[in-house]
Amino acid sequence: TEVPLTTKAVLFTDGNIDSLRNRSFSYPSNMTLLGLSNNAIAHIEENAFRNLTALRALLLDHNRISTSAILESTFSQLPHLEILQLGNNALQVVKGSWFKDLGSLLTLQLEGNLISRLDSNTFEFSMLSSLETLDLSDNLITYIARDSFANLPRLRSIDLSRNSLTLIPDAFSYLSWLSALNLDINRWNCSCELRELSEFLSSYIEKPGKILYNGKQLACQSSSNPAVQTILQLTESNCVPPNQNITITVQTSDYRRYIYDCLQKVEQP
Repeated sequence: TEVPLTTKAVLFTDGNIDSLRNRSFSYPSNMTLLGLSNNAIAHIEENAFRNLTALRALLLDHNRISTSAILESTFSQLPHLEILQLGNNALQVVKGSWFKDLGSLLTLQLEGNLISRLDSNTFEFSMLSSLETLDLSDNLITYIARDSFANLPRLRSIDLSRNSLTLIPDAFSYLSWLSALNLDINRWNCSCELRELSEFLSSYIEKPGKILYNGKQLACQSSSNPAVQTILQLTESNCVPPNQNITITVQTSDYRRYIYDCLQKVEQP
């Protein structure tokens, strides 16, 4: 699609676009906003955004974009991009290499996808050193590694609401800039394994300027102790550890010797 050099914003929303071809935007452009929301995009060729070097916001939400549709080079020509909206697509896995050239990115929206895990290497090769807002709500996330966000040092806001989290470690205390956290509407199992997270959250909400959305209502879907109904109620004294089977092996000869000694003491006048 050819656009005038002076165009700053282009919106192709609510249509039937199913693919973005190489050089779809064929002439160099000064546009800063490209909106492609609510289409049927399932295929993005390698150089589709090649000429959009001034772009600051790219909206690709509500399409059919899968993990395989995004290449390492897809966003590599967008050095000034600040907002990337990929929400409500069909992403199952997030790859840090997608973002290796997005050092200016401030907001990454991944809500409403099919993401199930955040591993140690999810953002490993990214260059998201400026990222401030990360939205992962409305996914299928069941697992978060302790260092999942270690390569995102300036994160201020994380939304993990409406996922399938039951037990996660403290994956947030090393994020010194974090000021808004949403963990609402998950499937929390309030056992001792969640106590580390509970301790972090209890400390976090006491600090000025820190927001835990609906924190007092982070309800346990299951709990080893009926008295514990929310994550923040979980403490060292009221958590119930998992059952442990303890096997004791008794040496027969030693046992007999012990009984003999006892009898000798009883028979002594």
